[in-house]
Order: sequence, then structure tokens, then C-alpha cells
Amino acid sequence: MEDAQISALLQAIRELHQEVEGAEGADAETRRHVLSMARVRLSTLEVPASLPEAIHDGLHRAHRHLAELALALYREGGCDDLDEAGRQAYLDEHAAPLTTIAGVGATLARRLFLHGLVSREQLEDVDEVTLARVPGLNAGHRARILRALGRDEAG
Repeated sequence: MEDAQISALLQAIRELHQEVEGAEGADAETRRHVLSMARVRLSTLEVPASLPEAIHDGLHRAHRHLAELALALYREGGCDDLDEAGRQAYLDEHAAPLTTIAGVGATLARRLFLHGLVSREQLEDVDEVTLARVPGLNAGHRARILRALGRDEAG
């Protein structure tokens, strides 16, 4: 059964990749929609804990890649046609995984995301100096994030 589950997951990821790739060069609204749908579909894939760690690692990389694509689209002006509420909703949607870290709410997640820290794994690897460069992230925020990740401020 595991081989069938792995094959199904790989096929689903390939299809998502093809959809995202197929949207390159499309208008911003289409690209936003495709990224959003890919994120939702990737999040809803059933991934049994019994599957090999490499599969779970691959799924984490896929989530991170989608977040990086969403950030790149935002940075290149892909949300300029939206009003402020629309831009905030876009950022909140793609930064939401960061809110699973204790002490990181939507505003803090947005700040981290806009600074290029789009995944928990990136935050686990980041040092205090890099966190200090995030606009609007004070010493209390940094300490809370590091504590939630099981680290002290010395890193």
C-alpha cells in the first residue's frame, strides 16, 4: 500500500507543479489564483505518518517553494492591482504557515514573509542577526520566536 500512496502523492505533486509552471507568463490574477489553489491542494493531500521521512521532507520543500513563488509574485508587483485589503489577504494566506509558531500572529508572519523567511524550517536555521534585520521585529519578538523554536537568543 505504501508504494501506491507514494505514487499517488508524487503524481499529485507533479500535477501541481505543471499547473504552477503553466501559469508562468499569465496575468497576475491568474497566477495568484493558481498559487492559491496549489497551496490549498498541497495542504489537503493525505500524507500518512508512516511514509518515509524523505516524502515528508519533499512535501515541506514543495510548500516552501510555493511560498517563495507567492513572495516573488508579490515583490514583482503581482498584487499591485489589489486594494490594501486584498494585498493583506494575499500575504496572510501565504504567510499563514508561520502562525503555527507560538507567538507569531498574522502581522508578525507577514513581516517575516516579506523579509523572505517563508517557512518554519527557514526560521529554525536563521540566526539572531538575520532576525534583527526584519523590519518591525523587536527584541521581544525575536526572543519569543527563538524560544518557540527551542533556541535561546544566542542561537
